[in-house]
Amino acid sequence: MSEEDQKKRIEAGLERCRAIVPKKGRIVATIPRDGLSSALLLLKSEGFVHLSMISCVDWIEEGELELVYHLWSYQEKIHAMVKARIGRDQPYFVSITPIFPNAQTYERELHEMFGIHFHGNSRLIPLLLDHWQTTPPMRKDFELRQYARETFDVEERAQ
Repeated sequence: MSEEDQKKRIEAGLERCRAIVPKKGRIVATIPRDGLSSALLLLKSEGFVHLSMISCVDWIEEGELELVYHLWSYQEKIHAMVKARIGRDQPYFVSITPIFPNAQTYERELHEMFGIHFHGNSRLIPLLLDHWQTTPPMRKDFELRQYARETFDVEERAQ
């Protein structure tokens, strides 16, 4: 099945979904946050059985975080990206571990690096950062130099 055929099936199966085919072997679907689980279930039933990554984009100016779920179809050799946005102020989202159990580690990393809480993921414990008490380090408003000065008592060198 071609990327265009898959795109049409995804859009037909999901309400309020916009999908594009930016290039051969790739589909990008944007959905409202409340449609994410349905989208992932549909894609999994369509052969996108491998969750290879979950990434996040901080749209600080828009007050949102965008979650990007990367799925792969071995049969069709297509990479599907499913995008959904959540608010930066209250970054809560549902865990997809019931659909893709390997999402647990990706959600754990996003929890630590962006401060997103995934309801249903019972292992949102530190992965890389111990005793972190400030703005999550991958957010655009994280002040690296201030953190270094406060944490390591580092003096800024004259430029």
